[in-house]
Amino acid sequence: MDDYNLIGFVMKYTSVKRRIASSYLKDKGLNAFESIILAIVYKKGSCTQDRIGEITLSDGASVARSLKKLESYGYVLRKPDPDNGRRKIVTITEKGEDLYGKVRHDFHASNEIMFKGITSEEQAQLENILEKVYKNLDSIKIPAK
Repeated sequence: MDDYNLIGFVMKYTSVKRRIASSYLKDKGLNAFESIILAIVYKKGSCTQDRIGEITLSDGASVARSLKKLESYGYVLRKPDPDNGRRKIVTITEKGEDLYGKVRHDFHASNEIMFKGITSEEQAQLENILEKVYKNLDSIKIPAK
């Protein structure tokens, strides 16, 4: 696959999704990174702060700052892990679910437009292929120069 086409797709897709999310978040003082964190916690139900950093490829300080902001607005809760008091477990609140539910609704609406003219079988095939590609990304060795 041509890198130019793949990069172009990723950039455009990301741009559209960020613009949708920011339309809900801007007046709430939240940014795109915080919406990604909210999406992760929404999807997983609960998640450690460390795992959020791994998923987002972000340092602990950035994740902690964003979680502090989300917590101060009442979108997430952080509690000590009962198995390891130094770790924090993050859960989404009802207020966070309501906000992300609105964003998610518009994400689905944009997907309807994006997949216009593509059958459900083709969509399932694409999802299958993307899952395989996603798993293969971890095998890529980054050259040290």
